[in-house]
Amino acid sequence: MDSLNDVTPKLAERLAKRLSAAVHDGQLAAGNRLPTEQALCEQYGVSRTVVREAISMLKREGMLTSRQGSGTFVVPNPSVALRLSPPQGNFEAVVEILELRSALEIKAAELAAARRTNAQLRAMQNALAELDEAVERGEDGVREDLAFHRSVVAATGNQHFLETIDFLHQLLQQAIRVTRCNEARNSQYMQQVDQEHHALLEAIAAGDSEAARTAASSHLRNAEVRLREARSEADASG
Repeated sequence: MDSLNDVTPKLAERLAKRLSAAVHDGQLAAGNRLPTEQALCEQYGVSRTVVREAISMLKREGMLTSRQGSGTFVVPNPSVALRLSPPQGNFEAVVEILELRSALEIKAAELAAARRTNAQLRAMQNALAELDEAVERGEDGVREDLAFHRSVVAATGNQHFLETIDFLHQLLQQAIRVTRCNEARNSQYMQQVDQEHHALLEAIAAGDSEAARTAASSHLRNAEVRLREARSEADASG
């Protein structure tokens, strides 16, 4: 049986699609206030957690916006949103997300090394320290891992890079969860990931764009290798 953490993203994605369709069909008119969370729960037969996550997805896509003290509203003339389904543990889907991350994050690492400010470097250092602390506490570190990679992207100074990563947040979070769960089964994998993260940070700190590009490429390529090794081992034992 699926756990709540497995089920909620699926339901939230489905609800986000239904709400998006309602906006584009005119059932939820541009500029109008969204029904209350309770009303949406009753209408679609889902929990408040699902409703809130679906609304967050549509906010990140620029379809909904919150007004303090007034509620959530449909953005006037919302654009058609790209729909990306979370990988939900599917091996090939996660590999595809790694390919997508490579296209974005390798260039982002190169730019971050050339453009980062001291404040942005401290943000990266803090994010990596928080990841290390989460691992020491025995946590999965998914949120902290994503925060570290986001801090690298933020250091590009390119708002479009950052907005793209934020748009892909749910997708990347699910893929990172799969890779980290895989790596947590093997202490050697965890050491490799830690070394790769620190190599990326050191290259950016040194202002070495080529080394940062190489470190990011190596990290994402190795994540795929680790996944494939784990799959081969599982197939052999199964």
